[in-house]
Amino acid sequence: MSDKLYDVKTIFPVDEIIKGNKQTTTKHTDVLTEVKTEDVVKLFQSYREGDYKVSCYFKAPVKKNDTNKELSTPFDVAASLAKQGIDYRATLKIKTKGSYDDMIKAMHLVESEGFDMTVNVRLKINEKTATNIDDEGTWEDEDSQFKVTPKTGTEDVNELKSLYDLLNKDGYEVETVKSFV
Repeated sequence: MSDKLYDVKTIFPVDEIIKGNKQTTTKHTDVLTEVKTEDVVKLFQSYREGDYKVSCYFKAPVKKNDTNKELSTPFDVAASLAKQGIDYRATLKIKTKGSYDDMIKAMHLVESEGFDMTVNVRLKINEKTATNIDDEGTWEDEDSQFKVTPKTGTEDVNELKSLYDLLNKDGYEVETVKSFV
């Protein structure tokens, strides 16, 4: 079995240099490609030892086999992190946006799993749409875009598994994002 390779993007704190009444701000970002697992862990640890406040975000790559079954899931990655003793924080994001009718089931699923949420609505208003700003009953028209954002931060990604599976089963595009702490 081949070693997994990662792409690593490091965003360093902004450098500010003040000379007299002139301030220069410099942003520095390093991008490494095809980095082996042990090198990613070493890099992470070196930043922590160097007194940096380290937050690492990643999306687990979803690889599928011929039968369209996921070979690597965010839950596999989280199990691997836990096995290595690396603390993380996981959140679940619903990438799908749509009409009220498209998103109402996602809202009910999030609520039924016990999570709070924010729902943002983008209204399209012009002479071609039926949306009337003064009549909120028209805000659920097919031109409106609903975005559901569950409040799902947790130190155990398995708390998100049921909601993740239900949303995926119903065709919503879902991702989990990890943040090392």
